[in-house]
Amino acid sequence: MQNFYDAARTLADIPDLHAGGTALIFQGRHTSYPDLAQAANRMANAMAAQGLAPGARVGFLGLDSDKSYEILFGCARAAMVFVPVNWKLTAEEMEFIVRDAECELLFVTPETAQPAQDLRARCPRLRAVVVIGGAAAGLTGYAGLRDAAPAVRPAVPIEPGTPVVQIYTSGTSGKPKGVVLGHRGFIDTVREIVRASDEFIEWTPRDVSLLTLPTFHVGGLWWAMQGLINGAANVVMKAFDSAEALGAIAQYRITKLAFVPAMLRFLLSDPACAATDLSSVDFIIYGGAPMALPLLDKAQARLRCRFAHNYGMSETTNMAIFMPPSEHAAATGQRRTSAGRPVRGVRVRIVDGEGRGLAPGESGEIHFHTPTRMLEYWKRPEATAETLVDGWIHTGDAGYMDEDGYLYITDRIKDVVISAGENISPAELEQVLLTHPAIDEAAVIGVPDKRWGEVPIAYVVPVSGSGLTRADVMAHARGRIASFKMIYDAILVERLPRNATGKVLKRVLREPHWAGQERQVN
Repeated sequence: MQNFYDAARTLADIPDLHAGGTALIFQGRHTSYPDLAQAANRMANAMAAQGLAPGARVGFLGLDSDKSYEILFGCARAAMVFVPVNWKLTAEEMEFIVRDAECELLFVTPETAQPAQDLRARCPRLRAVVVIGGAAAGLTGYAGLRDAAPAVRPAVPIEPGTPVVQIYTSGTSGKPKGVVLGHRGFIDTVREIVRASDEFIEWTPRDVSLLTLPTFHVGGLWWAMQGLINGAANVVMKAFDSAEALGAIAQYRITKLAFVPAMLRFLLSDPACAATDLSSVDFIIYGGAPMALPLLDKAQARLRCRFAHNYGMSETTNMAIFMPPSEHAAATGQRRTSAGRPVRGVRVRIVDGEGRGLAPGESGEIHFHTPTRMLEYWKRPEATAETLVDGWIHTGDAGYMDEDGYLYITDRIKDVVISAGENISPAELEQVLLTHPAIDEAAVIGVPDKRWGEVPIAYVVPVSGSGLTRADVMAHARGRIASFKMIYDAILVERLPRNATGKVLKRVLREPHWAGQERQVN
């Protein structure tokens, strides 16, 4: 396996690694590596012409296309920071991210042009909103902006530690935090894996990768960068759709796939799956949430290819724990539920509540020490200090390691629900519920769901004598919470369980829903 990583110090170098071949395919449109490099140069110069300086934040709010990557690499070459925004959020949530990141330029697609119009009026740092592949009154056209700029690569100093991406992730505070990632996070660890000839993904320039994961997820960006570094052709999906994914696999003879388990479930359940030729697929990596063993068995029986598992987080630039194909295939019994072992350069420790190291088999909080760790939470020094301590990422996940160094995820210390790979903040949902005048208290937890992995439900204490109903709670939430984060049920109770200090005991609320489950994550 050729090590293209040796020639890539930063993301800015990636489009120049290959003198020919197809880099991106989007809706039948092919972009070569040289064309991608030229478009990235134009975008870098165009953004500078708008008055943006190195370090400026550039937002992207829309469905993915080949243009998403032109913007990303334009930011990389201009030493600016790409801020992808989840287009499934509510208008209020989108505004929070654009304002918090202090975006100076915002790229949108026709689907998000209308909310972007409103954002422009409310976000004073925005110099312009640029619409891709369409037109909207008062918005700048993408092609005109890009093509008016010179195609020469700007002479801007860029180092592996220079910030390049800012991913927003939900947490326990109720407001998303901007995870600032440097160039090295996408490159350095994998470079060492390849140098050492460790078993990994085995890319070649003949590969065709399907980009099913969105750019607003660190996993989506990380996966796309690996294919592009290695000269593969990368088929871009606007958004995941099982029928479209099956069609793309057959049409383009996809060889490599990355999924969260919910996507794989949808793919296998699609009526077209049985008749689709999937024989080209030779490798699937999954992550974002644990895979239920019945789903894994079904996937392996249908696809008959190599499988691998990855566990990481935005704060580690995705890659930290890996179960390579040979170990994945050989795993039996309890080992099948393992996330894998630390990749080269990553250290893991399991600690108790006092920060003391625990022995194999003992469960505690998982900490990572990795060269791909985040630089900071954007303008959140206290939150950064809590999560990044002496170079160690405190994950908030609970688990244990066995005698052979395999990691097992058992629960979450941080109160986050993961539904279909999406991080959902219970505190955020609780804040929304508490705006209802008849709701006195609210506690949101994640419960197992066969389709989505987990879904949020709410325990609600009504104001005495209010006559609040479940229907009232659901109607109130429906108009204020993005659909992918919407609570699935509301349970009215007289009081919430609390400990001696008054803290709500969510463990007690979770117990009846998770009874009989092997793990307290799904």
